[in-house]
Amino acid sequence: MKFPLITIEKVVFGGEGLGRLPDGKIVFVPYVAPGEKVKVEIVKEFQDYAWANLVEVIENSPFRREPLCEYYFTCGGCQLQHLNYEYQLQLKKEIFLDTFRRVGWKEEIPLELVFPSPKEFFYRNKLRLHVENNPLKMGFVKRRSHEVLPIKFCYLAERKLNYVLKSLYEHPIWLKISNYSKRLNLEFSPEEDKTVLIFWSMLPPLEEDLEELSKIPELKAIFYWMRGRRPEGPFPKNSSYGGRRVFKGINQLTYYIQPGVFVQTNWEINLEIAKTFKKWIPEYRKVLDLHSGMGNFLFSLIDKGDRFLGVDTDLRAIEDALYILSKLNLNGRIDFRNISAHEALHEALKTEETFDLVILDPPRGGCKEILKLLSEVAEKYILYVSCDPPTLARDLLILKKLGYQLIKLALFDMFPQTYHLEVLSLLQKG
Repeated sequence: MKFPLITIEKVVFGGEGLGRLPDGKIVFVPYVAPGEKVKVEIVKEFQDYAWANLVEVIENSPFRREPLCEYYFTCGGCQLQHLNYEYQLQLKKEIFLDTFRRVGWKEEIPLELVFPSPKEFFYRNKLRLHVENNPLKMGFVKRRSHEVLPIKFCYLAERKLNYVLKSLYEHPIWLKISNYSKRLNLEFSPEEDKTVLIFWSMLPPLEEDLEELSKIPELKAIFYWMRGRRPEGPFPKNSSYGGRRVFKGINQLTYYIQPGVFVQTNWEINLEIAKTFKKWIPEYRKVLDLHSGMGNFLFSLIDKGDRFLGVDTDLRAIEDALYILSKLNLNGRIDFRNISAHEALHEALKTEETFDLVILDPPRGGCKEILKLLSEVAEKYILYVSCDPPTLARDLLILKKLGYQLIKLALFDMFPQTYHLEVLSLLQKG
């Protein structure tokens, strides 16, 4: 059974195909599609399942295509580039529904829409790269590995990010600085068509080196981070808006974001989620955003309502929210605070304050720990944005027991070529 022949039954959460070995054991294989017959090589066996590498496709899926990226079969960043985009969307819907059912959702799943990305490639406004030296490597880790794969071009990244990446490989100043750097971010500022470079360093670089490096035409500013809550920069010191990236939102809003502060990777999809917020909840008076960041979703709702509160534990994100707020005339209707979701809910309970709309956009692990408190504060609607269907399903089951009904769901393809997606859920109390 050196290279067993198997049939792929489905693609599961994580992007790998599921098949069965001749003895019935489940095996997971990358770079395949449902219905394909493939030869595989077993690389690791566990008690109930095995991992395998793809050796040969014997019967191709009609949806298979040649991937664009030369790194695809080694890099761990993409999982679905070997399939055409329309089929990727179909697969993601199937994976999502299957995940919900496996977690224990027995009722009908009220999925309203699957929204495709306007860009299949070149949509990422940020690249986070590992840095190694001797020789210089800037890249992602290989699939099922901790080894860094050097890349010089990423088909998912905005083109200006790729220009800067190529320039760094060739720039004598960066070749010197990279010797004491461990990772870097390249972050695109779409309204300026420029890139911000931020790197994590073990030694402080010379200011004159940073000034020279900043002459790369596509660069707006450079920052470096050694320790503490904020990076050093910008370089040059007169960079616009203190080196912040600039994004256009809905309602004629402009966002100004410090490097390293979280921004949704696919900004066009982010705007579609914000528009869907407004369609699904046409009327609201008091809104609480428990993971507000720089005010991404909260600002999109400010054309209505009387009271808005956004909280986040990231101090720099709250600084950006206040910076944006300083450019608006909102008559004290909106407030941002550097506290946790737990603290915000406890304070609301103490003051007996409730909100008719609460927004949740937690990290990948979800927000199981706050849901009991939340049920005392969210008196009507919850909008839950999630990038992880398993934890979302878990949390929705808890909210169901706490008296909320799942009204509808929408899938947004925030991450084409990967198995990841963004999910928006609307819940109503009672």
